[in-house]
Amino acid sequence: MKKNKIIKTPWKKTSINILFLLLIIVACQNPRPHGGNEIPPLSRNNYLMGFLNENRASYDVSYYDINIDFDIENQSLDGFVTIKAKSLNDIEKLQVDLVKDLNIKKITHQNSELEYSREEDAVLVIFEQIIPKNTLFDFTVYYEGIPQSAANPPWAGGFTWSKDKDGRDWVAVSCEGEGARIWWPNKDHITEEPDSVRMAFTVPSDLMSVGNGQLRNIIQNEEKTTYEWFVNNPINNYNISVQIGHYVAVQDTFIKENTIHNINHYVLDYNKDVAENYFKQAKEVIRFYEKYFGDYQWWEDGYKLVEVPYLGMEHQSAVTYGNGFSIYNGVRSSSWAMYGVIDPLIIHETGHEWFGNSVTASDPTHIWIHEGLQVYSEALYFEDKFNSYPVSIDYLKSIKGRIANKIPIVGNEDENHWALSGDTYMKGAWIMHTLRSAINDDTIWFEILKEFMVENARSHVDTEDFFSKVKEKTGDDYSYFSEQYFYTPNQPQLEYYQTDSQFYYKWNNVNENFVMPIDLLVNGLEQRVFPSQEFQSIDISKYATIEIMDWKFYVSSKKS
Repeated sequence: MKKNKIIKTPWKKTSINILFLLLIIVACQNPRPHGGNEIPPLSRNNYLMGFLNENRASYDVSYYDINIDFDIENQSLDGFVTIKAKSLNDIEKLQVDLVKDLNIKKITHQNSELEYSREEDAVLVIFEQIIPKNTLFDFTVYYEGIPQSAANPPWAGGFTWSKDKDGRDWVAVSCEGEGARIWWPNKDHITEEPDSVRMAFTVPSDLMSVGNGQLRNIIQNEEKTTYEWFVNNPINNYNISVQIGHYVAVQDTFIKENTIHNINHYVLDYNKDVAENYFKQAKEVIRFYEKYFGDYQWWEDGYKLVEVPYLGMEHQSAVTYGNGFSIYNGVRSSSWAMYGVIDPLIIHETGHEWFGNSVTASDPTHIWIHEGLQVYSEALYFEDKFNSYPVSIDYLKSIKGRIANKIPIVGNEDENHWALSGDTYMKGAWIMHTLRSAINDDTIWFEILKEFMVENARSHVDTEDFFSKVKEKTGDDYSYFSEQYFYTPNQPQLEYYQTDSQFYYKWNNVNENFVMPIDLLVNGLEQRVFPSQEFQSIDISKYATIEIMDWKFYVSSKKS
Protein backbone atom coordinates (compact mmCIF):
# COMPACT_ATOMS: atom_id res chain seq x y z
CA MET A 1 0.00 0.00 0.00
CA LYS A 2 1.03 3.64 -0.29
CA LYS A 3 2.64 5.35 2.66
CA ASN A 4 0.55 7.80 4.68
CA LYS A 5 -2.67 6.25 3.41
CA ILE A 6 -5.68 8.33 4.37
CA ILE A 7 -8.85 6.45 5.24
CA LYS A 8 -11.86 8.72 5.46
CA THR A 9 -14.84 8.18 7.73
CA PRO A 10 -18.18 7.54 6.01
CA TRP A 11 -20.64 10.33 5.25
CA LYS A 12 -18.15 13.06 5.87
CA LYS A 13 -19.78 15.56 3.55
CA THR A 14 -23.26 15.18 4.92
CA SER A 15 -24.05 18.76 4.00
CA ILE A 16 -23.89 17.86 0.33
CA ASN A 17 -27.31 16.79 -0.88
CA ILE A 18 -27.48 13.24 -2.16
CA LEU A 19 -29.21 14.56 -5.28
CA PHE A 20 -25.84 15.84 -6.40
CA LEU A 21 -24.37 12.39 -6.74
CA LEU A 22 -22.76 11.62 -10.07
CA LEU A 23 -21.94 7.94 -10.29
CA ILE A 24 -19.91 6.38 -13.05
CA ILE A 25 -21.49 2.95 -13.01
CA VAL A 26 -25.05 1.86 -12.22
CA ALA A 27 -24.52 -1.53 -13.78
CA CYS A 28 -21.64 -2.98 -15.71
CA GLN A 29 -23.91 -3.58 -18.67
CA ASN A 30 -24.87 0.08 -18.83
CA PRO A 31 -21.78 2.23 -18.24
CA ARG A 32 -22.09 6.00 -18.32
CA PRO A 33 -19.48 7.93 -20.29
CA HIS A 34 -17.23 9.90 -17.96
CA GLY A 35 -18.19 13.23 -19.47
CA GLY A 36 -21.92 13.03 -18.76
CA ASN A 37 -23.93 15.10 -16.33
CA GLU A 38 -26.66 12.59 -15.47
CA ILE A 39 -27.33 11.98 -11.80
CA PRO A 40 -28.44 8.36 -11.35
CA PRO A 41 -29.55 7.16 -7.93
CA LEU A 42 -27.11 5.51 -5.55
CA SER A 43 -27.08 1.77 -6.16
CA ARG A 44 -26.30 -1.07 -3.81
CA ASN A 45 -23.29 -1.98 -5.91
CA ASN A 46 -21.86 1.53 -5.69
CA TYR A 47 -22.18 1.35 -1.92
CA LEU A 48 -20.45 -2.05 -1.79
CA MET A 49 -17.61 -0.76 -3.97
CA GLY A 50 -17.28 2.70 -2.46
CA PHE A 51 -17.38 2.03 1.27
CA LEU A 52 -14.57 0.36 3.20
CA ASN A 53 -16.81 -1.83 5.35
CA GLU A 54 -15.38 -4.12 8.01
CA ASN A 55 -14.87 -6.93 5.50
CA ARG A 56 -12.66 -4.68 3.35
CA ALA A 57 -10.96 -2.60 6.04
CA SER A 58 -9.82 -5.74 7.89
CA TYR A 59 -6.94 -6.49 5.50
CA ASP A 60 -4.26 -4.68 3.55
CA VAL A 61 -3.07 -6.08 0.22
CA SER A 62 0.68 -6.19 -0.31
CA TYR A 63 0.96 -8.20 -3.53
CA TYR A 64 -1.08 -9.43 -6.49
CA ASP A 65 0.03 -12.38 -8.63
CA ILE A 66 -2.14 -12.11 -11.75
CA ASN A 67 -2.23 -15.00 -14.22
CA ILE A 68 -4.57 -14.75 -17.22
CA ASP A 69 -4.88 -16.81 -20.40
CA PHE A 70 -6.65 -14.84 -23.15
CA ASP A 71 -8.86 -16.48 -25.78
CA ILE A 72 -8.85 -13.75 -28.41
CA GLU A 73 -11.24 -15.50 -30.80
CA ASN A 74 -13.94 -15.87 -28.15
CA GLN A 75 -13.08 -12.61 -26.37
CA SER A 76 -12.80 -14.47 -23.09
CA LEU A 77 -10.29 -15.11 -20.34
CA ASP A 78 -9.37 -17.85 -17.89
CA GLY A 79 -7.20 -16.98 -14.93
CA PHE A 80 -6.29 -16.99 -11.30
CA VAL A 81 -5.07 -14.29 -8.95
CA THR A 82 -3.20 -14.88 -5.72
CA ILE A 83 -3.71 -12.08 -3.21
CA LYS A 84 -1.13 -11.64 -0.44
CA ALA A 85 -2.19 -9.44 2.45
CA LYS A 86 -1.82 -8.57 6.12
CA SER A 87 -4.74 -8.89 8.52
CA LEU A 88 -5.50 -5.63 10.34
CA ASN A 89 -8.05 -7.35 12.57
CA ASP A 90 -9.01 -10.92 13.34
CA ILE A 91 -10.53 -12.15 10.08
CA GLU A 92 -13.26 -14.72 9.72
CA LYS A 93 -14.42 -13.39 6.36
CA LEU A 94 -13.41 -10.69 3.92
CA GLN A 95 -14.64 -9.00 0.76
CA VAL A 96 -12.87 -9.26 -2.55
CA ASP A 97 -14.31 -7.68 -5.68
CA LEU A 98 -15.06 -9.25 -9.07
CA VAL A 99 -17.77 -8.22 -11.50
CA LYS A 100 -20.76 -10.52 -11.19
CA ASP A 101 -20.67 -11.48 -14.88
CA LEU A 102 -17.36 -13.32 -14.45
CA ASN A 103 -17.61 -16.85 -13.08
CA ILE A 104 -15.66 -17.92 -10.00
CA LYS A 105 -14.46 -21.50 -10.31
CA LYS A 106 -13.05 -21.75 -6.79
CA ILE A 107 -11.26 -19.85 -4.04
CA THR A 108 -8.44 -21.55 -2.13
CA HIS A 109 -6.42 -20.93 1.01
CA GLN A 110 -3.65 -23.24 2.25
CA ASN A 111 -4.68 -25.96 -0.21
CA SER A 112 -8.29 -25.86 0.99
CA GLU A 113 -11.25 -24.70 -1.01
CA LEU A 114 -13.17 -21.90 0.70
CA GLU A 115 -16.83 -21.11 0.83
CA TYR A 116 -18.00 -17.76 -0.52
CA SER A 117 -21.11 -15.81 -1.38
CA ARG A 118 -21.74 -13.06 -3.94
CA GLU A 119 -23.75 -9.83 -3.88
CA GLU A 120 -23.44 -7.67 -6.98
CA ASP A 121 -19.66 -7.29 -7.53
CA ALA A 122 -18.76 -8.11 -3.90
CA VAL A 123 -17.49 -11.60 -3.10
CA LEU A 124 -17.59 -12.55 0.59
CA VAL A 125 -14.86 -15.11 1.28
CA ILE A 126 -15.28 -17.27 4.41
CA PHE A 127 -12.17 -18.80 5.99
CA GLU A 128 -12.18 -22.15 7.77
CA GLN A 129 -10.30 -20.71 10.74
CA ILE A 130 -9.93 -17.16 12.02
CA ILE A 131 -6.85 -15.38 10.70
CA PRO A 132 -5.38 -13.53 13.69
CA LYS A 133 -4.58 -9.82 13.56
CA ASN A 134 -1.18 -8.90 12.08
CA THR A 135 -0.88 -12.17 10.17
CA LEU A 136 0.51 -12.41 6.65
CA PHE A 137 -1.73 -14.62 4.56
CA ASP A 138 -2.77 -15.31 1.00
CA PHE A 139 -5.66 -16.76 -0.96
CA THR A 140 -6.27 -17.48 -4.64
CA VAL A 141 -9.32 -16.80 -6.78
CA TYR A 142 -9.78 -18.94 -9.91
CA TYR A 143 -12.21 -17.49 -12.44
CA GLU A 144 -13.25 -17.33 -16.09
CA GLY A 145 -15.65 -15.67 -18.47
CA ILE A 146 -16.24 -12.96 -21.01
CA PRO A 147 -15.18 -9.58 -19.62
CA GLN A 148 -17.00 -6.34 -20.31
CA SER A 149 -16.35 -4.79 -23.72
CA ALA A 150 -15.67 -1.07 -23.83
CA ALA A 151 -18.59 0.96 -25.14
CA ASN A 152 -16.57 4.15 -25.61
CA PRO A 153 -13.02 3.70 -24.33
CA PRO A 154 -11.58 5.07 -22.16
CA TRP A 155 -14.66 7.02 -20.95
CA ALA A 156 -16.89 3.93 -20.90
CA GLY A 157 -14.27 1.28 -20.40
CA GLY A 158 -13.66 -2.43 -20.62
CA PHE A 159 -11.86 -4.48 -23.26
CA THR A 160 -11.36 -3.13 -26.76
CA TRP A 161 -11.26 -6.09 -29.15
CA SER A 162 -9.96 -4.60 -32.36
CA LYS A 163 -7.95 -5.24 -35.52
CA ASP A 164 -4.91 -3.34 -36.70
CA LYS A 165 -4.74 -1.98 -40.25
CA ASP A 166 -3.39 -5.34 -41.46
CA GLY A 167 -6.43 -7.13 -40.03
CA ARG A 168 -4.55 -8.69 -37.10
CA ASP A 169 -5.84 -8.95 -33.52
CA TRP A 170 -5.27 -5.91 -31.33
CA VAL A 171 -6.63 -5.83 -27.79
CA ALA A 172 -6.42 -3.45 -24.83
CA VAL A 173 -8.22 -2.69 -21.57
CA SER A 174 -9.23 0.58 -19.86
CA CYS A 175 -11.27 0.66 -16.65
CA GLU A 176 -10.75 3.82 -14.57
CA GLY A 177 -14.35 4.45 -13.59
CA GLU A 178 -15.48 0.85 -13.94
CA GLY A 179 -12.78 -0.60 -11.69
CA ALA A 180 -10.21 -3.36 -12.20
CA ARG A 181 -12.79 -5.89 -10.97
CA ILE A 182 -14.25 -5.97 -14.48
CA TRP A 183 -11.38 -8.28 -15.49
CA TRP A 184 -9.54 -9.56 -12.39
CA PRO A 185 -10.39 -10.06 -8.67
CA ASN A 186 -8.97 -7.53 -6.25
CA LYS A 187 -9.80 -5.21 -3.37
CA ASP A 188 -11.20 -2.59 -5.70
CA HIS A 189 -10.89 0.66 -3.77
CA ILE A 190 -8.85 3.67 -4.82
CA THR A 191 -6.85 3.71 -1.55
CA GLU A 192 -5.89 0.04 -1.78
CA GLU A 193 -2.61 -0.25 -3.63
CA PRO A 194 -0.31 -3.27 -3.49
CA ASP A 195 3.40 -2.85 -2.86
CA SER A 196 4.14 -4.85 -6.01
CA VAL A 197 2.40 -6.83 -8.75
CA ARG A 198 3.34 -9.74 -11.00
CA MET A 199 1.38 -10.09 -14.23
CA ALA A 200 1.61 -13.18 -16.43
CA PHE A 201 -0.46 -12.71 -19.58
CA THR A 202 -0.74 -15.68 -21.95
CA VAL A 203 -1.63 -14.98 -25.59
CA PRO A 204 -1.41 -16.71 -28.99
CA SER A 205 2.26 -17.01 -29.98
CA ASP A 206 1.97 -14.63 -32.93
CA LEU A 207 1.04 -11.84 -30.51
CA MET A 208 2.77 -10.05 -27.66
CA SER A 209 1.19 -8.94 -24.38
CA VAL A 210 2.42 -5.72 -22.74
CA GLY A 211 1.82 -4.87 -19.08
CA ASN A 212 3.04 -2.35 -16.54
CA GLY A 213 6.56 -2.27 -15.21
CA GLN A 214 9.45 -4.35 -16.51
CA LEU A 215 9.36 -7.45 -18.72
CA ARG A 216 10.92 -10.21 -16.63
CA ASN A 217 10.37 -13.40 -18.57
CA ILE A 218 8.94 -14.91 -21.74
CA ILE A 219 7.71 -18.51 -21.76
CA GLN A 220 6.98 -19.94 -25.20
CA ASN A 221 5.30 -23.05 -26.48
CA GLU A 222 3.92 -23.98 -29.87
CA GLU A 223 0.59 -22.23 -29.62
CA LYS A 224 0.83 -19.74 -26.77
CA THR A 225 3.36 -17.42 -25.16
CA THR A 226 3.32 -16.04 -21.63
CA TYR A 227 4.81 -12.61 -20.99
CA GLU A 228 5.67 -11.93 -17.36
CA TRP A 229 5.68 -8.28 -16.24
CA PHE A 230 6.54 -6.96 -12.78
CA VAL A 231 5.75 -3.71 -10.96
CA ASN A 232 7.98 -2.91 -7.99
CA ASN A 233 6.00 0.06 -6.68
CA PRO A 234 2.51 0.83 -5.36
CA ILE A 235 -0.02 1.12 -8.18
CA ASN A 236 -3.73 1.92 -8.48
CA ASN A 237 -5.71 -1.18 -9.40
CA TYR A 238 -7.35 0.56 -12.38
CA ASN A 239 -3.90 1.39 -13.73
CA ILE A 240 -2.91 -2.26 -14.08
CA SER A 241 -3.28 -2.98 -17.77
CA VAL A 242 -2.78 -5.42 -20.60
CA GLN A 243 -2.28 -4.66 -24.28
CA ILE A 244 -2.10 -7.41 -26.89
CA GLY A 245 -0.90 -7.01 -30.46
CA HIS A 246 1.94 -7.31 -32.93
CA TYR A 247 4.20 -5.12 -30.81
CA VAL A 248 7.85 -4.21 -31.21
CA ALA A 249 10.00 -2.24 -28.80
CA VAL A 250 11.17 1.30 -29.52
CA GLN A 251 14.20 2.04 -27.38
CA ASP A 252 15.19 5.41 -25.96
CA THR A 253 17.01 6.82 -22.93
CA PHE A 254 16.32 9.54 -20.38
CA ILE A 255 19.39 11.12 -18.81
CA LYS A 256 19.14 12.93 -15.48
CA GLU A 257 22.04 13.93 -13.24
CA ASN A 258 24.40 11.48 -14.92
CA THR A 259 21.92 8.62 -14.51
CA ILE A 260 20.70 6.88 -17.66
CA HIS A 261 17.17 5.49 -17.57
CA ASN A 262 16.24 3.07 -20.33
CA ILE A 263 12.90 3.56 -22.07
CA ASN A 264 11.13 0.86 -24.09
CA HIS A 265 8.00 2.03 -25.88
CA TYR A 266 5.79 -0.56 -27.58
CA VAL A 267 4.08 0.08 -30.91
CA LEU A 268 2.67 -1.99 -33.73
CA ASP A 269 5.47 -3.26 -35.94
CA TYR A 270 4.59 -1.07 -38.92
CA ASN A 271 4.77 2.10 -36.78
CA LYS A 272 8.25 1.53 -35.37
CA ASP A 273 10.01 4.04 -37.63
CA VAL A 274 7.62 6.92 -36.98
CA ALA A 275 7.46 6.20 -33.26
CA GLU A 276 11.24 6.29 -32.84
CA ASN A 277 11.24 10.01 -33.56
CA TYR A 278 7.71 10.97 -32.51
CA PHE A 279 7.87 9.57 -28.99
CA LYS A 280 11.01 11.55 -28.16
CA GLN A 281 8.73 14.43 -27.15
CA ALA A 282 7.78 12.41 -24.07
CA LYS A 283 11.17 13.23 -22.56
CA GLU A 284 10.47 16.98 -22.78
CA VAL A 285 7.13 16.36 -21.07
CA ILE A 286 8.80 14.48 -18.20
CA ARG A 287 11.34 17.28 -17.72
CA PHE A 288 8.52 19.85 -17.50
CA TYR A 289 6.63 17.88 -14.86
CA GLU A 290 9.77 17.27 -12.82
CA LYS A 291 10.54 20.99 -12.89
CA TYR A 292 7.15 22.06 -11.53
CA PHE A 293 5.86 19.03 -9.62
CA GLY A 294 8.80 16.94 -8.44
CA ASP A 295 10.63 13.78 -9.49
CA TYR A 296 9.14 11.06 -11.63
CA GLN A 297 8.44 8.29 -9.13
CA TRP A 298 8.54 5.12 -11.21
CA TRP A 299 11.95 4.78 -12.87
CA GLU A 300 12.41 1.37 -11.21
CA ASP A 301 9.39 0.25 -13.25
CA GLY A 302 10.38 2.35 -16.25
CA TYR A 303 8.37 4.66 -18.45
CA LYS A 304 6.83 3.65 -21.75
CA LEU A 305 4.17 4.60 -24.22
CA VAL A 306 2.12 1.71 -25.57
CA GLU A 307 0.10 2.06 -28.77
CA VAL A 308 -3.56 1.07 -28.33
CA PRO A 309 -6.77 1.00 -30.42
CA TYR A 310 -8.48 3.69 -28.28
CA LEU A 311 -7.48 7.26 -27.41
CA GLY A 312 -5.27 6.67 -24.37
CA MET A 313 -5.02 6.17 -20.62
CA GLU A 314 -2.62 6.95 -17.76
CA HIS A 315 -1.65 3.37 -16.91
CA GLN A 316 1.29 3.75 -14.53
CA SER A 317 4.66 3.11 -16.24
CA ALA A 318 2.72 1.96 -19.33
CA VAL A 319 0.95 5.06 -20.62
CA THR A 320 -1.29 4.08 -23.50
CA TYR A 321 -1.37 6.12 -26.71
CA GLY A 322 -3.83 6.11 -29.60
CA ASN A 323 -3.63 9.56 -31.19
CA GLY A 324 -2.29 8.51 -34.58
CA PHE A 325 1.21 10.00 -34.27
CA SER A 326 -0.13 13.40 -35.35
CA ILE A 327 -0.51 16.60 -33.38
CA TYR A 328 -3.02 18.08 -35.82
CA ASN A 329 -4.69 15.12 -37.48
CA GLY A 330 -4.99 12.62 -34.68
CA VAL A 331 -8.09 11.57 -32.83
CA ARG A 332 -7.69 14.57 -30.56
CA SER A 333 -6.91 17.50 -32.83
CA SER A 334 -8.26 20.98 -33.77
CA SER A 335 -8.50 22.99 -30.54
CA TRP A 336 -6.46 20.28 -28.86
CA ALA A 337 -3.59 20.76 -31.27
CA MET A 338 -1.75 22.58 -28.51
CA TYR A 339 -0.04 25.18 -30.65
CA GLY A 340 1.74 22.56 -32.72
CA VAL A 341 4.40 21.94 -30.08
CA ILE A 342 3.26 18.81 -28.27
CA ASP A 343 0.98 15.83 -28.78
CA PRO A 344 -2.00 16.39 -26.46
CA LEU A 345 -2.23 12.72 -25.50
CA ILE A 346 1.41 12.47 -24.51
CA ILE A 347 1.32 15.50 -22.23
CA HIS A 348 -2.08 14.69 -20.71
CA GLU A 349 -1.60 11.00 -19.97
CA THR A 350 2.06 11.32 -18.98
CA GLY A 351 1.12 14.10 -16.58
CA HIS A 352 -1.06 11.62 -14.74
CA GLU A 353 2.09 9.88 -13.57
CA TRP A 354 2.10 12.80 -11.13
CA PHE A 355 -1.60 13.69 -10.85
CA GLY A 356 -3.33 10.42 -10.05
CA ASN A 357 -0.58 7.83 -10.09
CA SER A 358 1.74 9.42 -7.55
CA VAL A 359 -0.61 11.81 -5.74
CA THR A 360 -3.92 9.93 -5.67
CA ALA A 361 -7.37 10.99 -4.53
CA SER A 362 -8.42 9.36 -1.25
CA ASP A 363 -11.92 8.93 -2.66
CA PRO A 364 -13.07 9.05 -6.31
CA THR A 365 -15.22 12.10 -5.58
CA HIS A 366 -11.97 14.09 -5.27
CA ILE A 367 -10.81 13.01 -8.72
CA TRP A 368 -10.35 16.66 -9.76
CA ILE A 369 -6.94 16.25 -8.11
CA HIS A 370 -6.15 13.92 -11.02
CA GLU A 371 -7.97 15.68 -13.85
CA GLY A 372 -8.42 19.35 -12.95
CA LEU A 373 -4.82 19.76 -11.86
CA GLN A 374 -3.71 17.85 -14.93
CA VAL A 375 -5.55 20.11 -17.39
CA TYR A 376 -4.30 23.15 -15.49
CA SER A 377 -0.74 21.84 -15.76
CA GLU A 378 -1.16 21.83 -19.55
CA ALA A 379 -1.80 25.57 -19.41
CA LEU A 380 1.36 25.93 -17.32
CA TYR A 381 3.28 23.89 -19.90
CA PHE A 382 2.52 26.47 -22.56
CA GLU A 383 3.26 29.32 -20.20
CA ASP A 384 6.67 27.76 -19.56
CA LYS A 385 7.25 26.76 -23.19
CA PHE A 386 6.60 30.25 -24.56
CA ASN A 387 7.56 32.16 -21.41
CA SER A 388 4.17 33.84 -21.67
CA TYR A 389 1.38 34.07 -19.10
CA PRO A 390 -1.10 35.24 -21.81
CA VAL A 391 -0.52 31.96 -23.69
CA SER A 392 -1.72 29.99 -20.66
CA ILE A 393 -4.83 32.19 -20.52
CA ASP A 394 -5.39 31.61 -24.22
CA TYR A 395 -5.32 27.85 -23.64
CA LEU A 396 -7.72 28.11 -20.71
CA LYS A 397 -10.10 30.23 -22.80
CA SER A 398 -10.10 27.50 -25.46
CA ILE A 399 -11.57 24.97 -23.00
CA LYS A 400 -13.87 27.30 -21.05
CA GLY A 401 -16.90 26.64 -23.27
CA ARG A 402 -16.95 23.00 -22.16
CA ILE A 403 -17.88 23.89 -18.56
CA ALA A 404 -21.48 22.99 -17.67
CA ASN A 405 -21.92 24.06 -14.01
CA LYS A 406 -24.67 21.46 -13.53
CA ILE A 407 -23.36 19.54 -10.53
CA PRO A 408 -20.73 20.07 -7.81
CA ILE A 409 -17.28 18.80 -8.67
CA VAL A 410 -16.99 17.14 -5.23
CA GLY A 411 -19.88 15.01 -3.99
CA ASN A 412 -20.27 12.49 -1.18
CA GLU A 413 -17.48 10.17 -0.16
CA ASP A 414 -17.71 6.39 0.23
CA GLU A 415 -20.22 6.01 -2.63
CA ASN A 416 -18.00 5.05 -5.56
CA HIS A 417 -18.72 8.49 -6.97
CA TRP A 418 -16.18 8.73 -9.80
CA ALA A 419 -16.54 12.45 -10.41
CA LEU A 420 -15.33 12.38 -14.01
CA SER A 421 -17.67 14.99 -15.47
CA GLY A 422 -16.36 17.59 -17.91
CA ASP A 423 -16.38 20.14 -15.11
CA THR A 424 -13.88 18.05 -13.17
CA TYR A 425 -11.43 18.59 -16.03
CA MET A 426 -12.13 22.05 -17.44
CA LYS A 427 -13.71 23.84 -14.50
CA GLY A 428 -11.12 22.22 -12.23
CA ALA A 429 -8.40 23.87 -14.33
CA TRP A 430 -10.18 27.22 -14.25
CA ILE A 431 -10.59 26.98 -10.47
CA MET A 432 -6.83 26.56 -10.12
CA HIS A 433 -6.25 29.52 -12.41
CA THR A 434 -8.73 31.57 -10.35
CA LEU A 435 -7.03 30.59 -7.10
CA ARG A 436 -3.68 31.68 -8.53
CA SER A 437 -5.22 35.07 -9.35
CA ALA A 438 -6.84 35.39 -5.92
CA ILE A 439 -3.55 34.60 -4.12
CA ASN A 440 -1.81 37.08 -6.42
CA ASP A 441 1.71 35.89 -5.64
CA ASP A 442 3.25 33.55 -8.20
CA THR A 443 6.19 32.64 -5.99
CA ILE A 444 3.82 31.32 -3.34
CA TRP A 445 1.53 29.75 -5.94
CA PHE A 446 4.20 27.63 -7.56
CA GLU A 447 5.53 26.65 -4.13
CA ILE A 448 2.02 25.45 -3.23
CA LEU A 449 1.80 23.25 -6.31
CA LYS A 450 5.24 21.72 -6.01
CA GLU A 451 5.21 21.19 -2.26
CA PHE A 452 1.75 19.63 -2.40
CA MET A 453 2.93 17.15 -5.03
CA VAL A 454 6.34 16.40 -3.50
CA GLU A 455 5.12 16.06 0.09
CA ASN A 456 2.23 13.82 -0.94
CA ALA A 457 4.07 11.69 -3.49
CA ARG A 458 2.91 8.06 -3.32
CA SER A 459 0.10 9.10 -1.01
CA HIS A 460 -3.64 9.75 -0.96
CA VAL A 461 -5.17 13.19 -0.50
CA ASP A 462 -8.47 15.01 -0.73
CA THR A 463 -9.71 18.53 -1.44
CA GLU A 464 -9.21 19.62 2.16
CA ASP A 465 -5.58 18.48 2.06
CA PHE A 466 -4.93 20.76 -0.90
CA PHE A 467 -6.47 23.77 0.78
CA SER A 468 -4.54 23.04 3.97
CA LYS A 469 -1.38 23.52 1.92
CA VAL A 470 -2.84 26.76 0.51
CA LYS A 471 -3.50 28.01 4.05
CA GLU A 472 -0.03 26.96 5.21
CA LYS A 473 1.70 28.90 2.42
CA THR A 474 -0.54 31.99 2.29
CA GLY A 475 -1.56 32.32 5.91
CA ASP A 476 -5.15 32.78 4.75
CA ASP A 477 -8.17 30.50 4.98
CA TYR A 478 -9.54 29.75 1.52
CA SER A 479 -12.31 27.43 2.71
CA TYR A 480 -14.83 29.95 1.37
CA PHE A 481 -13.23 29.44 -2.02
CA SER A 482 -13.28 25.63 -1.98
CA GLU A 483 -16.85 25.49 -0.66
CA GLN A 484 -18.04 27.76 -3.46
CA TYR A 485 -16.15 26.26 -6.36
CA PHE A 486 -15.97 22.57 -5.46
CA TYR A 487 -19.05 21.87 -3.33
CA THR A 488 -21.61 23.87 -5.31
CA PRO A 489 -22.10 24.09 -9.10
CA ASN A 490 -22.62 27.85 -8.94
CA GLN A 491 -20.44 30.28 -10.86
CA PRO A 492 -20.01 33.58 -8.97
CA GLN A 493 -21.53 36.56 -10.74
CA LEU A 494 -20.29 40.13 -10.41
CA GLU A 495 -23.16 42.57 -10.74
CA TYR A 496 -22.14 46.18 -11.44
CA TYR A 497 -23.13 49.61 -12.68
CA GLN A 498 -21.47 53.01 -12.78
CA THR A 499 -22.31 56.67 -12.44
CA ASP A 500 -20.27 59.73 -13.28
CA SER A 501 -18.23 59.38 -10.10
CA GLN A 502 -18.79 55.86 -8.73
CA PHE A 503 -18.44 52.23 -9.84
CA TYR A 504 -20.78 49.92 -7.90
CA TYR A 505 -20.28 46.16 -7.58
CA LYS A 506 -21.40 43.10 -5.60
CA TRP A 507 -21.39 39.30 -5.71
CA ASN A 508 -24.40 37.24 -6.74
CA ASN A 509 -24.87 33.47 -6.81
CA VAL A 510 -22.36 32.86 -4.03
CA ASN A 511 -22.26 31.31 -0.56
CA GLU A 512 -22.81 33.64 2.37
CA ASN A 513 -19.13 33.70 3.36
CA PHE A 514 -17.70 34.19 -0.16
CA VAL A 515 -15.09 36.97 -0.01
CA MET A 516 -12.93 36.50 -3.11
CA PRO A 517 -11.35 39.64 -4.56
CA ILE A 518 -11.46 40.48 -8.25
CA ASP A 519 -9.37 42.74 -10.46
CA LEU A 520 -10.61 45.60 -12.61
CA LEU A 521 -8.99 47.72 -15.28
CA VAL A 522 -9.87 51.33 -14.51
CA ASN A 523 -8.74 53.50 -17.40
CA GLY A 524 -6.18 50.82 -18.19
CA LEU A 525 -4.81 50.58 -14.65
CA GLU A 526 -5.31 47.41 -12.60
CA GLN A 527 -7.24 47.79 -9.36
CA ARG A 528 -8.26 45.05 -6.91
CA VAL A 529 -11.63 45.23 -5.19
CA PHE A 530 -13.25 43.04 -2.54
CA PRO A 531 -16.96 42.65 -3.31
CA SER A 532 -19.54 41.47 -0.80
CA GLN A 533 -23.18 40.56 -1.41
CA GLU A 534 -24.17 44.20 -0.93
CA PHE A 535 -23.27 46.96 -3.33
CA GLN A 536 -20.01 48.75 -2.64
CA SER A 537 -18.33 51.39 -4.74
CA ILE A 538 -15.04 52.96 -5.71
CA ASP A 539 -14.41 56.50 -6.85
CA ILE A 540 -13.92 56.91 -10.58
CA SER A 541 -13.47 59.84 -12.90
CA LYS A 542 -16.21 60.96 -15.23
CA TYR A 543 -16.35 58.85 -18.40
CA ALA A 544 -13.99 56.30 -16.88
CA THR A 545 -13.55 53.06 -18.82
CA ILE A 546 -13.85 49.99 -16.60
CA GLU A 547 -13.15 46.40 -17.62
CA ILE A 548 -13.69 43.33 -15.45
CA MET A 549 -10.61 41.10 -15.72
CA ASP A 550 -12.65 37.91 -16.06
CA TRP A 551 -9.82 36.17 -17.93
CA LYS A 552 -8.13 35.86 -14.53
CA PHE A 553 -11.16 34.55 -12.60
CA TYR A 554 -13.89 32.01 -13.22
CA VAL A 555 -16.80 34.42 -12.78
CA SER A 556 -19.60 35.83 -14.87
CA SER A 557 -20.72 39.45 -14.89
CA LYS A 558 -24.01 41.33 -15.14
CA LYS A 559 -24.56 45.02 -15.74
CA SER A 560 -27.51 46.34 -13.71
